[in-house]
Amino acid sequence: MAPTKRTSTKRKSARRPSTRRTSSRRSSSSRRPSSRKTTTRRKTPKGLRLTRKTQKQILIAVAVVVAVLVLLAFMQKTRPIVGKKSAGGEIARNAVYGKVTSINVGPARKAIRVRSLNTGKVYTFYVGWRTKFSPNRWPSRGERVKIYYVNDEGYLKATRVYIR
Repeated sequence: MAPTKRTSTKRKSARRPSTRRTSSRRSSSSRRPSSRKTTTRRKTPKGLRLTRKTQKQILIAVAVVVAVLVLLAFMQKTRPIVGKKSAGGEIARNAVYGKVTSINVGPARKAIRVRSLNTGKVYTFYVGWRTKFSPNRWPSRGERVKIYYVNDEGYLKATRVYIR
């Protein structure tokens, strides 16, 4: 009988081969001996390294700046708002509160010009025989009035005029 080639009797490992890279360092003889104790370096903190004193100084500076801003906000002059601001800054959708700047009482067209106290716009209101005045008189120049109106094809027609 002819001799057969004998296979290795060593069993294969059940573990998978490692996917870890082998280091490119020199051989283990160049490493430090393990018997020597090695010290580890402290990690330097990232970001700003502030002491308690500098933190307090920064906090005081921020508090001073906020206090100055609050004082400036209180010292600002504000215009008095007569009613709620809505509908483009006026007191209501079809209402204006303001001062009478001029009155045109002619035979053809009667009109009242009013400068709004909320927005500063000048409105021209046309007055007809259906317009109600309260009290029952025309306003004079410089008086404050509250006018309710209807927009009729671009013409603002006053329906009620309250003289204050």
